[in-house]
Amino acid sequence: MKKQVLLLIVSLSLMIMLFPALKLSGQSVDSVLTKAEQWKAKTLMKGLSIQAYVDVYYVGNIGGTIPTSHIYEFQSNSPFINEVRVNMFDLTLHYANRWARVTSDIRFGDQPQLLASNSTAMWTNYVSQLTMGYRIYKGLWFDCGYLESPVGVESSMPINNLLSSCTVGSYYEPSTLLGGALSYTTNDSSWVFILWAGNPFTVPFGKNTRVMYGIDVSWNPVQQLTLSYNNALGNVAPSGALYDKYYFFNNLYATWNPAKKWDVIAQTDLALQKMEHKEKDSVKRGLMVSALLGAKYWILPKFSFALRGEVFYDPENMLITDHYTGKTDHFMIYGFSAGLEFKPFDNAYIRVQYSYLTSGDPGIKPFNEVINSEKDYYADYYRQSFTITTGIMF
Repeated sequence: MKKQVLLLIVSLSLMIMLFPALKLSGQSVDSVLTKAEQWKAKTLMKGLSIQAYVDVYYVGNIGGTIPTSHIYEFQSNSPFINEVRVNMFDLTLHYANRWARVTSDIRFGDQPQLLASNSTAMWTNYVSQLTMGYRIYKGLWFDCGYLESPVGVESSMPINNLLSSCTVGSYYEPSTLLGGALSYTTNDSSWVFILWAGNPFTVPFGKNTRVMYGIDVSWNPVQQLTLSYNNALGNVAPSGALYDKYYFFNNLYATWNPAKKWDVIAQTDLALQKMEHKEKDSVKRGLMVSALLGAKYWILPKFSFALRGEVFYDPENMLITDHYTGKTDHFMIYGFSAGLEFKPFDNAYIRVQYSYLTSGDPGIKPFNEVINSEKDYYADYYRQSFTITTGIMF
């Protein structure tokens, strides 16, 4: 079975690699894509744009025995192993004029199902963003609806990242919310300020009736450098809970292109928590720190190599509770990932990635954790895996 899967992956990769050399109705691929853009420009109403994106993946575990369809721990993209699957199909519609804008982002596949797994509202499994905005003044907009959070340097779309899989720290970042945002962009677009408030839909917390608040500031001192600070704070305890859970998440990241062939990203997260029981006189505090550093180098115009290191530290069991039932004192995950990317043409890629993550403590085994003794796999304190992905945006 594994040989058949690998053969399918290799065949698919070769087809995409050779695709630019093929002729479709006497036209090159670039010509076909240009025709598609011309069709959209002629057919769609002025101000309306459509974008489609699909990502297919295969993840294999190196060492150990893990059954097919097992969900990989701490992985928000490409979550299933030992199968060729669709990570996501994303369709984005955006309309804008001088005074209003509307965005609808519909997403299918494994990744949106995983991100919405804690939510009781099934429609969130498919709608990634649905917003309406109004222009108040030049550069000043108010948007409301189902919003994507600007927290984090890594996107839920693999095409926007150095590597296809995200870090553990990115997995725990606030992702989406139901609410409103007031944003202002300066005339030279070097500064962006956002104030937002809403009900959180996040990977670790799911849905509740509380309201969270946040501030996002982005600065581009030069075109090659972006610095961004983002936060989120509020009570994230589930509705009807016997405790209050106050949460303050801070995110700082930078993107830098020091030279034409280089892309560099860096990020750090600091989350603080205070829990107060409503019936007992008890207070529990928590702290989480995560960081990543990554770089991509373009070896040739179509080939690049990427390397990323990461660390996730949750010593007071602040966020790890629902994902691991074993020993959590001084819980830490760290490791690195490396990958090769081939771009047959713009907005298309084939990637091969290797990842190594570990808790650094044989007594803390969060990977492949055994909940049911009948499962034919075992827990371990480290994990090695490879990921093959291919995707296109048009």
